[in-house]
Amino acid sequence: MKLPSASFRPRVAGFTLIELLTVMAIIAILAAASFAGYGKIVEGVRKKEAQVMAIAVANAVEQFYADYNRLPKPTSATDGADSDTTTEGGEGLVKVLTGKEGEEGAVQNTRKVDYAEGIKPAKVVKGKAATAQAGGSDKWRNGLVLEDENIEIVDGWGNYYKVKLDTDYNKELENPDTNGVADGLTKLAKRVLVWSPGKDGKEETWEDNVKSWD
Repeated sequence: MKLPSASFRPRVAGFTLIELLTVMAIIAILAAASFAGYGKIVEGVRKKEAQVMAIAVANAVEQFYADYNRLPKPTSATDGADSDTTTEGGEGLVKVLTGKEGEEGAVQNTRKVDYAEGIKPAKVVKGKAATAQAGGSDKWRNGLVLEDENIEIVDGWGNYYKVKLDTDYNKELENPDTNGVADGLTKLAKRVLVWSPGKDGKEETWEDNVKSWD
């Protein structure tokens, strides 16, 4: 009877190192693909929320006009000209629209109506705003800020919304969308235009900007 060789070793069931590394690589690829897809979904939600909020700000201005037969006047407004402003607290526009002007100076919203009541409260986050170029908050994201005198509105990236008002009352505004201007649409028959600089925070790059008009 022939005895088995001493060098013979029965194969133990299991994975080899190469097989384990292959499986790990596949898992890593799938995880990366899932993360990229999730990131696109998150950005899509942010853009939709930014558009809804931009429309809400524009509607608040329109409701103010319907009640007072005039547009709210931000601190940077010039008499007899259209106004380019933002939803930053220092501009005072949001304070007027929320009826929180206080008793100092000339109160515009004398009825204290909260025209921005449909805009959700902003969330506190860590880190800086999306970009400093467009101007933004280093603390708040995505909603209405009601913190002491700091009454403002920020988008999902922390940027302030840009606002153009027809405060010369000629029933038209210069189109800020450079893509629309390139297509020949230089004027818009609007009382108010509101837009977000988008993810990159750059007002001049309209590919990712989010606006209140079509």
